[in-house]
Amino acid sequence: MGCLAEDDWSMTAKLARPNKASALKRTVALSAAGLVLAAGITGLVARGAAADPVLPPLTPAELLGKVAAADVAGLSATFEQRSDLGLPALPADLGDAGDELGSVLTLLTGTHTVRVWAAGHEQAKVALVDGSTEKSLTVNGDDVWAWSSSDQEAVHSTRPASSAEPEKTVPTTAISDLLAKLQPSTDIATSGTGYVAGRAVYQLVLTPRDDAALVGQVRVSVDAEKFVPLGLRVIADDGQDAVSVAATLIDFAVPDASVFDFQPPAGVKVTEHSAEAKPGASAEPDAEAAKPKTIGTGWTTVAILDVPDVQQADEQAKVLLDSLPAVSGEWGKGRLLSTRLVNAVITDDGRVAVGSVVLERLYEALATK
Repeated sequence: MGCLAEDDWSMTAKLARPNKASALKRTVALSAAGLVLAAGITGLVARGAAADPVLPPLTPAELLGKVAAADVAGLSATFEQRSDLGLPALPADLGDAGDELGSVLTLLTGTHTVRVWAAGHEQAKVALVDGSTEKSLTVNGDDVWAWSSSDQEAVHSTRPASSAEPEKTVPTTAISDLLAKLQPSTDIATSGTGYVAGRAVYQLVLTPRDDAALVGQVRVSVDAEKFVPLGLRVIADDGQDAVSVAATLIDFAVPDASVFDFQPPAGVKVTEHSAEAKPGASAEPDAEAAKPKTIGTGWTTVAILDVPDVQQADEQAKVLLDSLPAVSGEWGKGRLLSTRLVNAVITDDGRVAVGSVVLERLYEALATK
């Protein structure tokens, strides 16, 4: 199954993002999501009355190797996503900005349905369906379409041709490298079996070794026949599921070509997106300076980003900041955004520190700069 390019996903994010939100508003609203999004799609293991399947035992390296080598001709799947991040309530006096921000945060709370289709390496579609609205990304050969039914807006782009030969990576080498990077900070095990969407699965369990991590465990469910991940749970350190997505239906038949033939409805706004920018090229001369400083490693990495205009925030951003609890320490003063998986501090001197760590570790990182 082919992967969607980073630029493709960025267009979907653009459709979902409020146009008038300032950089500071987005920082406050999305700090809780940043590290959760780096984990990728998560899932919940379906529990039924049937006994767990008996499968040939596999080590973590063997299971990951089979996942890396998996190559299905096609699939159609429906996932149910649930989030319980413990996000703070928005202040009531944000006005229209509160409605816009609330629509973004809705993606990080409650239950949502995600549908996925793929055919070979050139066709794929992902759709977030909530009631009568849909946000989707469709890749059909070189054509890429991002669509928002609520905004009645479509963005079209053409994937640039690559002149470079793709790197050939031996799966066993890649898995060895991955395990070598994970093992210093993570206990890795294959622990039991189960069922997801009626299919037998192996369970891959990742447990952070550092007690300062807010993530207690990550459990990946891998199809026992096709070796495609069907789910993964992110469990907070209190033992409760913070984010989960479960496959509820899965079919490995190749979808009909019409699934990937996106045609914008009559009368909608269509934007052509240029794909001429080269990866790695920066239009900002100070892009290097804008990169966050990282402290720590693995699960307990803390990122610190300079936001020098924090004191020049508009009135609505100040209302949002003032609604957060005030905190202070050797590092100075600021406001705290705390969730079950991520903590973030916006300091009065123009820094934002984010990490999936306990507050003490976050404050220590701020004090080192």
